[in-house]
Amino acid sequence: MSVDVAALLQELGVRVAEGSSEWSWLLRAPDGGSFEVESVAPVERLTAHRVRAVGGGTDPRRLLYVGKSATDGVVEAAKASEINILTAEPTRLIFDGRSYSVNPGPQPGSRLRPQRTGRPAWIRWALERYLLLTHEPSRQSVIAESLGTTQQSISRAAQYLDGLVTDEGEGLVAVDRAKLLERWRNEYAGPGGQEFGWYSLDPVNEQVEGVVDLVALLEVKALVSGDIAADRLAPWKLPSRGRVYLTGPVDLGGDGFVAVPVEEASLVTCVPRDASLWLLAPPTEAEAGSDDLPIADAAIVYWDLLMSTDPDRDEAADQVATLLTRTPR
Repeated sequence: MSVDVAALLQELGVRVAEGSSEWSWLLRAPDGGSFEVESVAPVERLTAHRVRAVGGGTDPRRLLYVGKSATDGVVEAAKASEINILTAEPTRLIFDGRSYSVNPGPQPGSRLRPQRTGRPAWIRWALERYLLLTHEPSRQSVIAESLGTTQQSISRAAQYLDGLVTDEGEGLVAVDRAKLLERWRNEYAGPGGQEFGWYSLDPVNEQVEGVVDLVALLEVKALVSGDIAADRLAPWKLPSRGRVYLTGPVDLGGDGFVAVPVEEASLVTCVPRDASLWLLAPPTEAEAGSDDLPIADAAIVYWDLLMSTDPDRDEAADQVATLLTRTPR
Protein backbone atom coordinates (compact mmCIF):
# COMPACT_ATOMS: atom_id res chain seq x y z
CA MET A 1 0.00 0.00 0.00
CA SER A 2 1.26 3.49 -0.88
CA VAL A 3 -0.24 5.25 2.14
CA ASP A 4 2.44 7.31 3.91
CA VAL A 5 1.21 7.38 7.51
CA ALA A 6 3.83 9.87 8.69
CA ALA A 7 3.09 12.25 5.79
CA LEU A 8 -0.66 12.11 6.48
CA LEU A 9 -0.16 12.89 10.15
CA GLN A 10 2.19 15.75 9.27
CA GLU A 11 -0.35 17.22 6.85
CA LEU A 12 -2.92 17.12 9.64
CA GLY A 13 -0.54 18.95 11.98
CA VAL A 14 -0.25 15.93 14.29
CA ARG A 15 3.10 15.57 16.02
CA VAL A 16 4.52 12.06 16.39
CA ALA A 17 6.76 10.80 19.19
CA GLU A 18 7.79 7.39 20.49
CA GLY A 19 5.25 5.65 22.67
CA SER A 20 5.71 3.55 25.79
CA SER A 21 6.57 0.50 23.68
CA GLU A 22 8.50 -0.09 20.48
CA TRP A 23 5.23 -0.67 18.59
CA SER A 24 3.35 2.42 19.75
CA TRP A 25 3.31 6.11 18.85
CA LEU A 26 2.42 9.10 20.98
CA LEU A 27 0.39 11.52 18.86
CA ARG A 28 -0.27 15.16 19.73
CA ALA A 29 -3.12 16.82 17.83
CA PRO A 30 -3.28 20.54 16.92
CA ASP A 31 -5.93 21.13 19.59
CA GLY A 32 -3.55 19.86 22.29
CA GLY A 33 -5.08 16.42 22.63
CA SER A 34 -2.60 13.54 22.97
CA PHE A 35 -3.07 9.80 22.63
CA GLU A 36 -1.01 6.65 22.28
CA VAL A 37 -1.75 4.22 19.46
CA GLU A 38 -0.42 1.19 17.67
CA SER A 39 -0.64 1.66 13.90
CA VAL A 40 -2.12 -1.15 11.83
CA ALA A 41 -0.68 -1.89 8.37
CA PRO A 42 -2.39 0.35 5.75
CA VAL A 43 -4.95 -1.10 3.34
CA GLU A 44 -6.64 0.17 0.20
CA ARG A 45 -10.07 0.48 1.86
CA LEU A 46 -11.05 0.11 5.50
CA THR A 47 -14.10 -2.12 5.85
CA ALA A 48 -15.86 -3.64 8.85
CA HIS A 49 -14.50 -7.03 7.85
CA ARG A 50 -10.94 -5.68 7.74
CA VAL A 51 -11.33 -4.08 11.17
CA ARG A 52 -12.60 -7.32 12.72
CA ALA A 53 -9.89 -9.39 11.04
CA VAL A 54 -7.02 -7.21 12.22
CA GLY A 55 -8.28 -6.31 15.66
CA GLY A 56 -8.22 -9.80 17.11
CA GLY A 57 -8.14 -9.68 20.89
CA THR A 58 -6.57 -6.20 21.04
CA ASP A 59 -8.60 -3.30 22.39
CA PRO A 60 -9.69 -1.55 19.14
CA ARG A 61 -9.56 1.83 20.89
CA ARG A 62 -5.78 1.47 21.16
CA LEU A 63 -5.26 0.64 17.48
CA LEU A 64 -5.05 3.10 14.59
CA TYR A 65 -6.56 1.62 11.44
CA VAL A 66 -5.07 3.16 8.28
CA GLY A 67 -6.50 3.09 4.78
CA LYS A 68 -6.55 5.02 1.57
CA SER A 69 -10.31 5.30 2.13
CA ALA A 70 -12.98 3.91 4.46
CA THR A 71 -16.57 2.74 4.18
CA ASP A 72 -19.35 4.84 5.67
CA GLY A 73 -19.88 2.20 8.35
CA VAL A 74 -16.25 2.36 9.46
CA VAL A 75 -16.36 6.17 9.56
CA GLU A 76 -19.53 6.07 11.68
CA ALA A 77 -17.91 3.56 14.04
CA ALA A 78 -14.95 5.91 14.42
CA LYS A 79 -17.20 8.88 15.11
CA ALA A 80 -18.92 6.76 17.78
CA SER A 81 -15.51 6.25 19.49
CA GLU A 82 -15.52 2.50 18.73
CA ILE A 83 -12.33 2.58 16.63
CA ASN A 84 -9.66 5.05 15.48
CA ILE A 85 -8.96 5.62 11.78
CA LEU A 86 -6.58 7.54 9.52
CA THR A 87 -7.45 7.93 5.81
CA ALA A 88 -5.84 9.58 2.79
CA GLU A 89 -9.02 10.24 0.77
CA PRO A 90 -10.08 12.44 2.46
CA THR A 91 -7.08 13.22 4.65
CA ARG A 92 -8.63 12.69 8.06
CA LEU A 93 -7.88 11.30 11.52
CA ILE A 94 -10.70 10.25 13.83
CA PHE A 95 -9.58 9.34 17.33
CA ASP A 96 -11.90 8.75 20.28
CA GLY A 97 -14.71 10.30 18.29
CA ARG A 98 -12.79 13.50 17.53
CA SER A 99 -12.21 14.30 13.88
CA TYR A 100 -9.16 16.11 12.53
CA SER A 101 -9.03 17.09 8.86
CA VAL A 102 -7.00 19.26 6.51
CA ASN A 103 -8.24 22.82 6.05
CA PRO A 104 -8.13 23.40 2.26
CA GLY A 105 -8.66 27.15 2.41
CA PRO A 106 -8.10 30.30 4.43
CA GLN A 107 -9.15 30.75 8.01
CA PRO A 108 -12.78 31.48 8.91
CA GLY A 109 -13.91 35.07 9.13
CA SER A 110 -13.15 36.26 5.63
CA ARG A 111 -16.01 37.52 3.51
CA LEU A 112 -14.11 36.28 0.45
CA ARG A 113 -14.02 32.66 1.50
CA PRO A 114 -16.40 30.59 -0.65
CA GLN A 115 -17.33 26.98 0.08
CA ARG A 116 -15.85 24.64 -2.52
CA THR A 117 -16.08 20.99 -3.35
CA GLY A 118 -14.00 18.86 -5.67
CA ARG A 119 -10.29 18.73 -6.35
CA PRO A 120 -8.38 22.02 -6.00
CA ALA A 121 -7.35 23.51 -9.36
CA TRP A 122 -3.74 24.05 -8.29
CA ILE A 123 -2.32 24.19 -11.83
CA ARG A 124 -4.86 26.70 -13.14
CA TRP A 125 -4.51 28.92 -10.08
CA ALA A 126 -0.71 28.76 -10.37
CA LEU A 127 -0.93 29.68 -14.07
CA GLU A 128 -3.08 32.69 -13.21
CA ARG A 129 -0.51 33.84 -10.65
CA TYR A 130 2.32 33.24 -13.11
CA LEU A 131 0.64 35.51 -15.66
CA LEU A 132 -0.03 38.16 -13.00
CA LEU A 133 3.61 38.14 -11.95
CA THR A 134 5.05 38.71 -15.42
CA HIS A 135 4.33 41.18 -18.19
CA GLU A 136 6.20 39.42 -20.99
CA PRO A 137 4.63 36.63 -23.10
CA SER A 138 5.71 33.17 -21.93
CA ARG A 139 5.64 29.98 -23.97
CA GLN A 140 3.60 27.16 -22.49
CA SER A 141 6.64 24.89 -22.32
CA VAL A 142 8.49 27.49 -20.23
CA ILE A 143 5.51 27.94 -17.89
CA ALA A 144 5.13 24.17 -17.54
CA GLU A 145 8.77 23.81 -16.56
CA SER A 146 8.48 26.64 -14.04
CA LEU A 147 5.40 25.07 -12.43
CA GLY A 148 6.70 21.52 -12.51
CA THR A 149 3.91 20.22 -14.73
CA THR A 150 3.25 19.30 -18.37
CA GLN A 151 2.63 21.58 -21.34
CA GLN A 152 -0.68 19.75 -21.87
CA SER A 153 -1.81 20.72 -18.37
CA ILE A 154 -0.94 24.36 -19.02
CA SER A 155 -2.80 24.27 -22.34
CA ARG A 156 -5.95 22.93 -20.66
CA ALA A 157 -5.73 25.51 -17.90
CA ALA A 158 -5.26 28.33 -20.42
CA GLN A 159 -8.43 27.31 -22.25
CA TYR A 160 -10.36 27.95 -19.04
CA LEU A 161 -9.02 31.53 -19.09
CA ASP A 162 -10.39 32.39 -22.51
CA GLY A 163 -10.80 36.16 -22.80
CA LEU A 164 -8.40 36.89 -19.94
CA VAL A 165 -5.21 35.69 -21.64
CA THR A 166 -4.04 35.54 -25.22
CA ASP A 167 -1.42 33.61 -27.18
CA GLU A 168 -0.46 35.26 -30.45
CA GLY A 169 2.48 33.01 -31.17
CA GLU A 170 5.00 34.54 -28.77
CA GLY A 171 3.43 32.99 -25.69
CA LEU A 172 0.69 33.46 -23.10
CA VAL A 173 0.13 36.93 -21.66
CA ALA A 174 -2.64 38.48 -19.56
CA VAL A 175 -5.11 40.65 -21.51
CA ASP A 176 -6.89 42.26 -18.55
CA ARG A 177 -4.75 42.01 -15.44
CA ALA A 178 -7.38 43.47 -13.10
CA LYS A 179 -10.03 40.97 -14.18
CA LEU A 180 -7.54 38.11 -14.02
CA LEU A 181 -6.61 39.07 -10.45
CA GLU A 182 -10.29 39.31 -9.51
CA ARG A 183 -11.03 35.90 -10.99
CA TRP A 184 -8.08 34.27 -9.24
CA ARG A 185 -9.01 35.94 -5.94
CA ASN A 186 -12.62 34.74 -6.12
CA GLU A 187 -11.77 31.16 -7.07
CA TYR A 188 -8.54 30.43 -5.21
CA ALA A 189 -8.95 28.02 -2.29
CA GLY A 190 -5.95 29.45 -0.45
CA PRO A 191 -2.57 27.82 0.25
CA GLY A 192 -4.26 25.46 2.71
CA GLY A 193 -2.31 23.23 5.07
CA GLN A 194 -2.01 23.27 8.83
CA GLU A 195 -1.42 26.57 10.62
CA PHE A 196 0.36 27.01 13.95
CA GLY A 197 0.00 30.06 16.18
CA TRP A 198 2.90 31.48 18.18
CA TYR A 199 3.25 34.46 20.50
CA SER A 200 6.27 36.57 21.41
CA LEU A 201 6.80 40.01 22.92
CA ASP A 202 9.50 40.87 20.36
CA PRO A 203 8.68 43.25 17.48
CA VAL A 204 6.95 41.44 14.63
CA ASN A 205 9.77 42.00 12.15
CA GLU A 206 12.27 40.50 14.61
CA GLN A 207 10.00 37.51 15.16
CA VAL A 208 9.84 36.80 11.43
CA GLU A 209 13.56 37.31 10.87
CA GLY A 210 14.33 35.05 13.83
CA VAL A 211 12.13 32.26 12.52
CA VAL A 212 13.66 32.48 9.03
CA ASP A 213 17.15 32.19 10.52
CA LEU A 214 16.12 29.33 12.82
CA VAL A 215 14.49 27.14 10.18
CA ALA A 216 17.43 27.67 7.84
CA LEU A 217 19.58 25.89 10.42
CA LEU A 218 17.08 23.03 10.37
CA GLU A 219 17.20 22.90 6.54
CA VAL A 220 13.55 23.94 6.31
CA LYS A 221 12.67 26.47 3.64
CA ALA A 222 10.67 29.58 4.55
CA LEU A 223 8.61 32.17 2.68
CA VAL A 224 7.47 35.36 4.38
CA SER A 225 4.00 36.68 3.58
CA GLY A 226 1.38 38.88 5.23
CA ASP A 227 2.24 42.23 6.79
CA ILE A 228 6.03 41.91 6.67
CA ALA A 229 6.10 40.88 3.01
CA ALA A 230 3.63 43.63 2.10
CA ASP A 231 5.86 46.16 3.84
CA ARG A 232 8.75 45.04 1.62
CA LEU A 233 6.69 45.06 -1.58
CA ALA A 234 4.53 48.16 -1.09
CA PRO A 235 5.09 49.94 2.25
CA TRP A 236 1.81 51.28 3.54
CA LYS A 237 0.88 49.92 6.98
CA LEU A 238 2.78 49.00 10.12
CA PRO A 239 3.11 45.20 10.44
CA SER A 240 0.97 43.83 13.26
CA ARG A 241 1.41 40.08 12.76
CA GLY A 242 3.93 37.80 11.08
CA ARG A 243 3.15 35.01 8.64
CA VAL A 244 5.72 32.48 7.43
CA TYR A 245 5.21 29.49 5.15
CA LEU A 246 7.47 26.49 5.83
CA THR A 247 8.28 23.28 3.98
CA GLY A 248 7.82 21.34 7.22
CA PRO A 249 6.44 21.89 10.74
CA VAL A 250 8.86 23.43 13.25
CA ASP A 251 8.25 23.64 16.99
CA LEU A 252 9.18 27.19 18.04
CA GLY A 253 8.54 26.54 21.73
CA GLY A 254 11.75 27.24 23.62
CA ASP A 255 12.94 29.68 20.96
CA GLY A 256 11.24 32.72 22.42
CA PHE A 257 7.72 31.68 21.39
CA VAL A 258 4.72 30.23 23.16
CA ALA A 259 2.14 28.16 21.30
CA VAL A 260 -1.26 29.91 21.20
CA PRO A 261 -4.47 29.67 19.13
CA VAL A 262 -3.99 31.13 15.65
CA GLU A 263 -6.42 33.99 16.30
CA GLU A 264 -4.30 35.11 19.29
CA ALA A 265 -0.91 34.69 17.61
CA SER A 266 1.67 37.37 16.91
CA LEU A 267 3.17 35.02 14.31
CA VAL A 268 1.60 32.22 12.28
CA THR A 269 3.54 29.46 10.55
CA CYS A 270 1.94 27.29 7.89
CA VAL A 271 2.95 24.21 5.91
CA PRO A 272 0.95 24.87 2.72
CA ARG A 273 -0.70 22.31 0.47
CA ASP A 274 -0.18 24.57 -2.56
CA ALA A 275 3.30 23.60 -3.78
CA SER A 276 3.38 26.48 -6.26
CA LEU A 277 4.25 28.89 -3.45
CA TRP A 278 7.83 27.65 -3.65
CA LEU A 279 7.87 27.55 -7.45
CA LEU A 280 6.67 31.15 -7.98
CA ALA A 281 8.52 32.82 -5.12
CA PRO A 282 10.87 35.57 -6.32
CA PRO A 283 14.60 34.84 -6.00
CA THR A 284 16.47 36.20 -2.99
CA GLU A 285 20.08 37.01 -2.33
CA ALA A 286 21.88 34.01 -0.85
CA GLU A 287 25.10 35.80 0.06
CA ALA A 288 26.23 35.90 3.64
CA GLY A 289 25.25 39.06 5.39
CA SER A 290 22.27 39.76 3.12
CA ASP A 291 19.24 41.08 5.00
CA ASP A 292 16.85 40.07 2.22
CA LEU A 293 14.00 37.90 3.44
CA PRO A 294 12.58 35.09 1.30
CA ILE A 295 9.29 36.71 0.24
CA ALA A 296 6.24 34.94 -1.17
CA ASP A 297 5.02 36.12 -4.56
CA ALA A 298 2.91 39.28 -4.62
CA ALA A 299 -0.35 37.46 -5.39
CA ILE A 300 -0.05 35.27 -2.28
CA VAL A 301 0.85 38.32 -0.19
CA TYR A 302 -2.23 40.07 -1.58
CA TRP A 303 -4.37 37.04 -0.68
CA ASP A 304 -3.05 36.83 2.86
CA LEU A 305 -3.70 40.52 3.45
CA LEU A 306 -7.32 40.09 2.37
CA MET A 307 -7.69 37.03 4.62
CA SER A 308 -6.41 38.89 7.70
CA THR A 309 -8.68 40.38 10.33
CA ASP A 310 -7.00 43.81 10.36
CA PRO A 311 -9.43 46.71 9.85
CA ASP A 312 -7.16 48.24 7.20
CA ARG A 313 -6.64 45.01 5.27
CA ASP A 314 -8.44 46.22 2.14
CA GLU A 315 -6.33 49.35 1.83
CA ALA A 316 -3.11 47.41 2.37
CA ALA A 317 -4.15 44.77 -0.17
CA ASP A 318 -4.96 47.48 -2.72
CA GLN A 319 -1.35 48.66 -2.57
CA VAL A 320 -0.11 45.19 -3.52
CA ALA A 321 -2.87 44.77 -6.12
CA THR A 322 -1.52 47.86 -7.87
CA LEU A 323 1.80 46.05 -8.37
CA LEU A 324 0.00 43.11 -9.96
CA THR A 325 -2.33 45.02 -12.26
CA ARG A 326 -0.30 47.99 -13.46
CA THR A 327 0.91 48.06 -17.04
CA PRO A 328 4.60 48.85 -17.48
CA ARG A 329 5.44 51.93 -19.52
